[in-house]
Amino acid sequence: MDEYLSGQVGDDQMAMLLMLIRVQNETNEEIAGFVKAFQSRVPDLGADIDWPCYAGKRNESASGKPWNLLAAKILADNGYKVLMHGYMDKPSGRTHVEIHLQDVGVQRADNPEHAKSILEQDGIAYLPLANFAPEAQTMIGWKHRYGLRTPINTVVRALNPGGGRLGLRGSFHPGFPQLHAEVEHVIGNKSHSVISFKGMNGESEYNPKVSQTVWMSSPDKVESFYWEEMMNSDLPLPSECVLGTPAEEMTLMANTVVDSMTAILFAETHDKTEAYQKAVRLWHEYCAR
Repeated sequence: MDEYLSGQVGDDQMAMLLMLIRVQNETNEEIAGFVKAFQSRVPDLGADIDWPCYAGKRNESASGKPWNLLAAKILADNGYKVLMHGYMDKPSGRTHVEIHLQDVGVQRADNPEHAKSILEQDGIAYLPLANFAPEAQTMIGWKHRYGLRTPINTVVRALNPGGGRLGLRGSFHPGFPQLHAEVEHVIGNKSHSVISFKGMNGESEYNPKVSQTVWMSSPDKVESFYWEEMMNSDLPLPSECVLGTPAEEMTLMANTVVDSMTAILFAETHDKTEAYQKAVRLWHEYCAR
């Protein structure tokens, strides 16, 4: 990967290698090596929370709104520096975080230095993949150019361009929550804890309606935890949702926001009860504004 990023290897050669790796089932070490190659080219931006947003959400219903964006903004308003990053997969027809940034008051960064400035000012920023790792965005497009998928979709979720000490990873396919956690452990960041789960439509947004095993990578180990579904009908609701969520979806929205915050706070506290209680408190304060 270093050779490709340095311009010593062409697209065809790199694409062939990645496709062979995918056919043979990529190892955690291979993914971690690719991630480190990209990370060596991005400065530490001083974020607390790394929030990748690459899957997008199906938009056939109101639940297609990026409620994780609201969760991230609430955390930022309470002292956490949150760097969200992702890209717009327009052919997918999905709703991506980038579309709704203005609704929540999150700025889009032009480059890593701009993202750092926004983080210092607002506590939250969105950095498009093309603005910090354009080669990775090119590689994602190879699925259309060459007709085959590569491991790059796994790689981009782990890039952590902000240098966050906490992170969350949403995925869709079975086995990938464990894979993402194990990759983080192999990367070996000694101050980084990551929670990994099956997200809403594969996005880094927790689905409160399902019971599932979540995985956490901390500096010394990878652990799994079974979480029962977390729908709570007693959560307060705001008078309106800045993302345009209709009344019939407001309870689901509230639970999704609270549980997404719970996930990232669990990576910090390693105590689900404490994390959930803090998330509920932050949500109450948000609704009372």
